[in-house]
Amino acid sequence: MRDRMQELWDGAVPVGVPCPQADPAAVKRRVNAALNAVPSERRAYMRQKLRFAAAAAAIAALLAGSALAVASRWNVLDFYFEGDNTPVEDYVSHETYSIRDDNYTLSVISSVADTSSAYLLVTIEAKNDAAAAALMADDFENMDTFSVRALENEAVKPEPTPTGNGPAVEMPVAGGFSYGEKEALRTETSRTYSMRVDELNAAVYAVQLRLGLMKEGSYVEIPVEPVEPVTVEVNAEGTGSGTFDHIEGGAPVTLETVSLSPLSIQMEYSFADADGDAFPLLFFRMTDGSLCGWGQIVGDNLLGPTSWNDRGTIHCDYAHPLRSVLELSQVDAVVFNGMAYPLDGGRPEPVEIDPALYPFQIPLMDRLSEGGGYSVPVRALCEGLGVDCVWSNEAQTAAMTYRGVTIILTPGSTTALVDGQPVEMLEAPAAQDGKLAACYAVFEDAWQVSMSAAYDNWPSDNAQRVAWLVIP
Repeated sequence: MRDRMQELWDGAVPVGVPCPQADPAAVKRRVNAALNAVPSERRAYMRQKLRFAAAAAAIAALLAGSALAVASRWNVLDFYFEGDNTPVEDYVSHETYSIRDDNYTLSVISSVADTSSAYLLVTIEAKNDAAAAALMADDFENMDTFSVRALENEAVKPEPTPTGNGPAVEMPVAGGFSYGEKEALRTETSRTYSMRVDELNAAVYAVQLRLGLMKEGSYVEIPVEPVEPVTVEVNAEGTGSGTFDHIEGGAPVTLETVSLSPLSIQMEYSFADADGDAFPLLFFRMTDGSLCGWGQIVGDNLLGPTSWNDRGTIHCDYAHPLRSVLELSQVDAVVFNGMAYPLDGGRPEPVEIDPALYPFQIPLMDRLSEGGGYSVPVRALCEGLGVDCVWSNEAQTAAMTYRGVTIILTPGSTTALVDGQPVEMLEAPAAQDGKLAACYAVFEDAWQVSMSAAYDNWPSDNAQRVAWLVIP
């Protein structure tokens, strides 16, 4: 559902100008830091991220003052996707698009898009002392810092969406964008941001980016050449999964189509308004016959769909970035309600799903430090995932292996071992009523599962977080 912020923006700003938003990942980090015991940089221990942080700091130290020299060593995929990005490297544009005025140079140095989102790596270079002071000011980031608009080919623009309760509605294009600074790339006169422009469609051929501090009407235009998705017709009903704001799930949901690109997943689905919220849970069958869970491929389901009510039926268009870029040649089928739907359009067939791949709930445990958030019962998590948690009396450690990755925790120590590599956590594991409790972030990222301290029924007035929702 579109939030109140978006509604207010739509009422005050012309159609087509997206509502600027904070980076959803950054918002999740802040919320979870207070409620779920998340480290301020919860993915800092990922080996790829550690390599980036160390290398970027070294480059920044050597090349301070040259924003493009520093940032051009990276492409935008490094900031949004985990692991190996080479499967889609050929789709990434490294051409630089810039505009300048007397105070700033705004440059897009890396970009890639599919039919739902565009990803940009952006640098802002100050050209004088006063401009640099404004760029580095604490209040630089605000509602007017950036604006984005999309350019559409009118010949292929989608038809307005019928609502059933009134006139057809023209759905906004580029309905929102998020951004976050890459502080390791900051120099004395420049800042670098990764940006994601959402709610695109097949008619978009370019996006325009504006820096509010530059003269009016100054936009840098970035061509959009989307990575095309593979679309699968499903048209089947199943049972909805629990979500971050409705943990139980269980309502019937009809999944119409699934579109899968190397960067994102898109779904069209519907459910009866009277049944409450519903979300279709997918699995992914790979060409080697193995099944991957939603948490492994997508990550989480915190981003809500664009939706509308048509005579009591809620229709949803859902788009979400993937956890890692996906080589579609390695995916054989999407799986919904026990049926596999091949990407090549072949006949659907039943498939057996490991019960350990289904979402499950575990209790919320107490905070591990003052100001921290909920912690995770380690043994209960392992049991839900179908793996052993082995306690060593001699070493005073707990060891557990899932998806080939071994985590070793030591109560009282903020250093975990992930496949033998030290990982620093902001909070040390501890015993609570005879049970080992730990911060969830190390499990979420090392094991590629989604974990959220979920609500029973948000946004009702009495909504409460009731349990951990784990999506393998």
